[in-house]
Amino acid sequence: MRMRFLAAAVLGAFVAVTPAAAQNTRLGYVPVDDHPVGQASRHFAKLVEEKTAGRIKIETFGNGVLGSEPEMQASVQAGFIDIMVGPTPNLVGVVPQFMIFDLPFFYKDFAAVDAVMDGPVGEKLFAQLREKTGIVGLAWWDNGFRHMTNAKRAVNTVQDMAGLNIRVIPNPLFIATWTALGTNPTPLPWPELYSALENRAVDAQETPYALIYTARFYEVQSHLAKTGHVYTPFVLLASRKWFGSLSDKDKAVVMEAAKESAAFQRDLSRKAAEQLEGELQAKGFKITQPTPEAMAAMSARVAPVVAEYSKKIGADLVEEARAAMAASAKP
Repeated sequence: MRMRFLAAAVLGAFVAVTPAAAQNTRLGYVPVDDHPVGQASRHFAKLVEEKTAGRIKIETFGNGVLGSEPEMQASVQAGFIDIMVGPTPNLVGVVPQFMIFDLPFFYKDFAAVDAVMDGPVGEKLFAQLREKTGIVGLAWWDNGFRHMTNAKRAVNTVQDMAGLNIRVIPNPLFIATWTALGTNPTPLPWPELYSALENRAVDAQETPYALIYTARFYEVQSHLAKTGHVYTPFVLLASRKWFGSLSDKDKAVVMEAAKESAAFQRDLSRKAAEQLEGELQAKGFKITQPTPEAMAAMSARVAPVVAEYSKKIGADLVEEARAAMAASAKP
């Protein structure tokens, strides 16, 4: 009896420490599988499996199968889901400094964005996220610049926005921004958006090209204004429970794969955005580009919002971001 007990204990200990047996890793995201997030999630999973010689195998679940982004975020924090991809606005409730990516008309181009994400500001945000929630930031991915669509009229000026009922992310800065622009912002979760547009519960929405296309908004919207008013990153996040269970070697491998996946995903996402404008037009969107003067007028409308929320984010952090962007713009 004693020998059988010892044998069972040894076997149990072996199973507990065998890396392949210990890993049952799930990665969730909301976009559809052919979205750049889906493609990059599979790429990340493949990299991790290759770099760990199969010790870590990651199964990907797209299209919101594991829940909405806020639901998955809560599950990652609790350790019920291992890894997720989601946009930064959902993080502002736990780390308000993430609102630095919600400031309207703040980022000029991708070079400016990358300077902030990949520099000290990005590192500080991930450090605060881990300190306050335990969630481990693995990489910054691209979501793109957000543009406005609606089913009523062309938007070329801030006056054209007046009175439109627009769906926004349930986020106070988004609500303040669109109120300042003269619209009626309606906070709605992503899964409810298509039906709300189809039923005319809201007139308009604002998301990057890839989401506009993969969500088939061309079926329920007719006008697209290239406002590029906000840049929203995606973030690849891991639970403390899962990441902490890895050996130091595997932690380094996962971080290396995450960094490589970021380069892959950003390139894929940004090239896709260049192509999608023509495809959205072919699907029936009437696409307009507000003039520089019109864009300046929009920026002026939201300047008080930027000033107010810069204080909430932290003036030092905002200035650090401005300095990083200025440095990236130098020849």
